[in-house]
Amino acid sequence: MIDFTLTEEQRQLQDLARRFAEKEVKPRAAEYDRQPDPRDSFAAEASRKACALGFHAMLVPEEFGGMGLGMQNFCLVIEELAAADIGFAMNFGVSCAISKMIADHATPAQAERWLRPYVDTSGATHHLLAFGGTEPSGGTEIVCPEPNPEYGTRSTAKRVGDDYVINGAKNFITNASRAELYGCMVRTDKSKPNFESNSIFFLTPDTPGFSVGKLEDKMGHRLMSNGELIFDNVQVSKDDMLGAEGGGLPIFASVLGVNSLGAGALALGLSRAAYAMAEDYARQRVIWGRPITQYQSIGNMLVDMKMQIEATRLLVQRVAWAADHDVHDGAIHHSMVKVYASEMARKVTVDAMQVLGGSGYMKDYPAEKYVRDSMVIPIYDGTNQVLRQFMAMDMY
Repeated sequence: MIDFTLTEEQRQLQDLARRFAEKEVKPRAAEYDRQPDPRDSFAAEASRKACALGFHAMLVPEEFGGMGLGMQNFCLVIEELAAADIGFAMNFGVSCAISKMIADHATPAQAERWLRPYVDTSGATHHLLAFGGTEPSGGTEIVCPEPNPEYGTRSTAKRVGDDYVINGAKNFITNASRAELYGCMVRTDKSKPNFESNSIFFLTPDTPGFSVGKLEDKMGHRLMSNGELIFDNVQVSKDDMLGAEGGGLPIFASVLGVNSLGAGALALGLSRAAYAMAEDYARQRVIWGRPITQYQSIGNMLVDMKMQIEATRLLVQRVAWAADHDVHDGAIHHSMVKVYASEMARKVTVDAMQVLGGSGYMKDYPAEKYVRDSMVIPIYDGTNQVLRQFMAMDMY
């Protein structure tokens, strides 16, 4: 029987993340969010402290110095961080997903070379990872399942002896300019279909020919750095390749499952914060001698918000439990988490703003920020429209 009652260890972990987020992230989240230059929106000191607690290494096996947590514990922490600021939480959710991809598919020598320095927090820097998937042609294009080799990933890696030379560009990449290690998915044989010809490489930011281009000035998630990665005759060795040549797309698909659960936890944290704000306001706002919670229209809105949040939490917990217990439900359930949770977050945040009335539209309250932050969740890590398409292909 499935039991989602938190263990004492899980409660302690949740409490640690909550206290950290309340103290180190939430008090300055609005300040960073309102910086006009995206380069100034990154919470560097809070990120460094989060790494010191091991939040960047939650999914790294203990043998490489990580916390070795499962997906249920990962989701607990990400939800708590997202309740303080979803962009900040996303930085760590993405890094953890990439670290798990390395741990699951790297050779022992690669894992030692890439994970050990990433986990080590003895230096003064923040420790984050980035992965270049999305291209100017679109994030959906790179996962094209069609046999025509003209479709799919545009960036290439041409083999030269035992090395490869990468050319191309990636955009909207999380942790761009902040990561200490960058992964990328590129085509190593343009004569083959996309699903047979993608390969994954990892490189450090000082690699000749690699650079970070424009940083995006976004509507929301502003504490998360997103930007362009440029590859101009970047030379890497075969030892920098993760997995086999041509086997990149299945590896990339595996990290999308982690990202989907992470998106569910992110949506939960954001929605929880929006609901708490709306409920607190409604209890104190008095109209015609009564708190507005006592009017059916507002009371029903709050009840619906709470139900949607709790239903989403159960879905996230169920799929995370399955991942931790090797119950292979397939990618469809991970996609369900992402789609359902992201659309729930949009609705809950907009309804929370409505509860506040005109005040919700003003920057005196965080309602408008919650709405801005919610808009992109159905877009990243596979648009909900594309995920529904893939789910339908699996089901029918």
